Amino acid sequence: MVESTSDERQPPNRYEALGYPATGDDDHGGDARAGAFLKDTHEAAVAARAALAIAPGVLLAGVAGGIAFPILPIVGIQAGLSVPFIGIILASNRAMRVLSSPLVGALSDRFGGRRTLIAGLVLQVAVMLLYTLGITSGHPGVFFLLGRMLHGPASACVFVAGQALALHAGGKTQGGRTAATVRAAMSVGVPLGLVAGGIVSDRWGNVVTFESALVGVLVAALVAWRLVPDLRVNVPKRLGWSEIFRAMADRRLVAIGSLTFAVSFSAQGMVLTTLSLLVHARGWSLLGFGDKGSSSLLMGLLVIASAIAMPFAGRLGDRYRAHAALALAGLIALVPSLLLIALSSTAIGLVAGLVLMGLASGTLSPSLLALIGDLVPPDRRGVAVGVLQLWGDVGGTLGPLVGTVLFTGGLRAPYLATAVLLACFIPFAARLVRWNARA
Repeated sequence: MVESTSDERQPPNRYEALGYPATGDDDHGGDARAGAFLKDTHEAAVAARAALAIAPGVLLAGVAGGIAFPILPIVGIQAGLSVPFIGIILASNRAMRVLSSPLVGALSDRFGGRRTLIAGLVLQVAVMLLYTLGITSGHPGVFFLLGRMLHGPASACVFVAGQALALHAGGKTQGGRTAATVRAAMSVGVPLGLVAGGIVSDRWGNVVTFESALVGVLVAALVAWRLVPDLRVNVPKRLGWSEIFRAMADRRLVAIGSLTFAVSFSAQGMVLTTLSLLVHARGWSLLGFGDKGSSSLLMGLLVIASAIAMPFAGRLGDRYRAHAALALAGLIALVPSLLLIALSSTAIGLVAGLVLMGLASGTLSPSLLALIGDLVPPDRRGVAVGVLQLWGDVGGTLGPLVGTVLFTGGLRAPYLATAVLLACFIPFAARLVRWNARA
């Protein structure tokens, strides 16, 4: 038997075989550098594939929520439902999601984000069936209310599990990239549903609209079942209400949640609700459209600017480990954007304020989600994301209510007051920067 010696020629390492250069031996950095490069490239590709598998379900969950708004009020009025009852129907979705998000987060930790995501999409199919029954049965009130109430926990399953899966897929090095992809899908879903609901229902009818949404959500569920990876981690014990309340009281999550509340209250709540009122009161017009068309264009501009900023913010945060710093920058930029909207005397100034707001919120939102991946243990990310979703839904609920009340006191009042409110959250963001530096 012949023993090998160090003088014998060794075969090329696997990175050289794949075409990557390796200068020096394994102990002096050649193979190590090539290996690190290949590992980073592989991690980025895996994270991107996982995020793109999660995104369709999250997007269509938002579409399912938005598609109801142009249809349910009109059908309800035609059926003789009272306006307050229609308001209750529309608000019941978010109210149920506020109540269910932390519990859904615990279920995601316990049973895995993949199962929770698919369960939420299946429930979305039931929601579309209830909407269809509301139109075809002649009893829209009860079916619409049941559908909106079910849509609350169903969308919570999709949103919470989708974001938790994004953090698991991204890990410590790609969390910003995956968080940005899923958050962008969330931000685009509801506005896309609003547009699609109005256009498709006008052209082909309400039943076809809900049936089309049902097919879309069913396809998303099948895609998730086929492509979304099972990224759950081992949870040492069954999560109870005490653990959920403990997570809600964690000072780091309170800080992250308060900033989520701030961006949801302002950009996603107050501004989107009062924008059409401001355009109408100022008599502004864009591209020859009336106040309704101009308001829709401006809302779309805000959403597009936010969606464009998200992937850049996610990648910058990953590269420089600066998610907290980017969140601070995004929050600070929201303040002058509100001042621009409040003080502008021309439509150009309003456009500039909305673009700045979109870029700021697009920088802030994925950075906050990525921070959970940095600061929270993997076996508690579901609960943490559920708490984050709760803060966001509370802000998105209060923003329209407070904004419309303040608007009666003057055109500038809601924007100036919100700018002052957001400035009060800057110390929370600064504290997150210090905590993230020690993590």
